[in-house]
Amino acid sequence: MLIALDVGNSHVKVGGFNGDDLQFVASIETDDRQTGEQYACALKDVFGLYGVMLSEIHGAVLCSVVPGMHPIMSKALRFLTNGPILNVSSGVKTGLNIKIDQPRALGSDLVANAVWAMHTGQTPCVVVDMGTVTTFTAIDRDGVLVGTAIAAGVRIMLDAVKRSAAQLPIVQLEAPAHGVIGKNTVEAIKAGAVYGAAAMIDGMLARYADAFGAAPHVFLTGGASEAIAPYLQTEAELDPYITLRGLYLIWKKNRG
Repeated sequence: MLIALDVGNSHVKVGGFNGDDLQFVASIETDDRQTGEQYACALKDVFGLYGVMLSEIHGAVLCSVVPGMHPIMSKALRFLTNGPILNVSSGVKTGLNIKIDQPRALGSDLVANAVWAMHTGQTPCVVVDMGTVTTFTAIDRDGVLVGTAIAAGVRIMLDAVKRSAAQLPIVQLEAPAHGVIGKNTVEAIKAGAVYGAAAMIDGMLARYADAFGAAPHVFLTGGASEAIAPYLQTEAELDPYITLRGLYLIWKKNRG
């Protein structure tokens, strides 16, 4: 089994691949104050929950948007497998044609997303990743990664509302019962979060269509994607685990 780790600002997504099959996905909190030993224990518990024996793990691939987490997670994985550990960074084969000002500065999670998008052969396309931040990765009809955009994530917006307005309550990320017309404070916050995020994404995708001269294929992924997907007016292919799938393809390109 291959273990894929997508280390985000808030959570680490853990995926287990048996061949091409993504057999399980789990999530643990990102905390760069923890040690490699602590994360090794957390990962071992995850594997135990899904019935994975350490002897089954033949290697691991990881990407991280938190620089301090690279050595921590690499050390953790060393306790759990004798197989190779691939960190997605400059020098790793991806097969991507990247034409931006600083290709080496492109987030490794966005690289993994683009690798999966290219693998599907559906271009032009935009990968919308709804994590701590919402990112847009644009690939033109020739398969060139031509640029990205970054916006505040919907959960950041909810946190900011709570911090800035003490009287407003904490709410779940879900659509309100009465749609976009909230009937009370809780519904109003939910309406702003869900429909506001969907409208922002729809608006951005309309601008990408103008830039490409054609409507792009849209991939929607990330932790908040399932909550927002039903309220988009733009057709999108939902898969919360595109980053993990892209990591698996990068492993295959580099390790066969």
